[in-house]
Amino acid sequence: MKALVKYGYGKGETELRDVPVPEIGDEDLLIEIKAAGICGSDLAFDAGGHENLLNPPVVLGHEFSGIVAEAGKKVQVWKPGDRVVSENTGYVCGTCYSCSIADYLSCQSRLGLGYGMDGGFTDFVKISGDVLRRMPSCLFRIPDSMSFEEAAILDPCCNAYKAVVQESNFLPGQDIAVFGVGPLGLFSIQVGRAAGAANIIAVGLSRDTKRFDIAGKLGATHIVRGDTEDVVEIVKQITAGEGAPLVIDCAGVAAAEKQAIEIVRVGGQIVKIGYDENPLGFSLDPIMDKSVSIKGHFGYDYVSWKNTIKLVNKGLIDLKAMISHELPLSEWKKGFALAREQKSIKVILRPGVS
Repeated sequence: MKALVKYGYGKGETELRDVPVPEIGDEDLLIEIKAAGICGSDLAFDAGGHENLLNPPVVLGHEFSGIVAEAGKKVQVWKPGDRVVSENTGYVCGTCYSCSIADYLSCQSRLGLGYGMDGGFTDFVKISGDVLRRMPSCLFRIPDSMSFEEAAILDPCCNAYKAVVQESNFLPGQDIAVFGVGPLGLFSIQVGRAAGAANIIAVGLSRDTKRFDIAGKLGATHIVRGDTEDVVEIVKQITAGEGAPLVIDCAGVAAAEKQAIEIVRVGGQIVKIGYDENPLGFSLDPIMDKSVSIKGHFGYDYVSWKNTIKLVNKGLIDLKAMISHELPLSEWKKGFALAREQKSIKVILRPGVS
């Protein structure tokens, strides 16, 4: 079968290769991939580095959905034909503190499908009995009303759900500011709308014109161009001088973090999703003066997935609107370029389609 393999740590050491179909044991599952989404981390892996996460040679792709093609004879919960979406965990130790409280994504021994273990940019992926036993919620059933393409991008949507709802003390009727209008930002806007936010302020850059249009359709009540407009003054006007009770930082850069601290309400919260390895370059004293809390956020959990799937099934979150391109796996370079050049929202790759 064809698979998109990251064969080294270097830049561009990624290619389409012929690899064998995984063999499964009595407790394993074999998933036939129907759709897989391109994530920003896939672009980062292709760009090189990430020795702490990558385990090359490895099949990329951690946002994927499909059907159970084969089930080991000892598997009881799943059967061939079941429509499933992966939470993308391939291995957890099951014994550390994080695993003991079901915070599996924080397990220091965790291996993710699509970077630590073979993932979904191919025809078939193996789900080991080991992870099925230690983490039964590594797979979820796809509702009949949801397409494989939509299910494949539940991962970032669940990420946004946990950031907005589970990591904060947000109450319906409060205002939310979201920095960044990439996929995580747009999903955060949708979750904020579903959660009952009064005002949802999307902050991006002037070049984000098309994404601003989508942000408005998905629930943003105000659009602010952070590079040409006075973010602090505009947020003050929108919130009657109070500031935003909750700020979701999907951008990660120091400039956004500084503005987030300036616009958050006294006693408010900032949930940081976006990464940036550069130093901040400014004082954090204002977070003490305003009694602000900054919460580092990563990933999702069982509650995130269960509730997000329900919201999508009820029509309160629109996954289809997030899919801008669908391409065969053979056109992965085009898909990566669209995502890297920000000419897309979410790109879906489909194996076995010419």
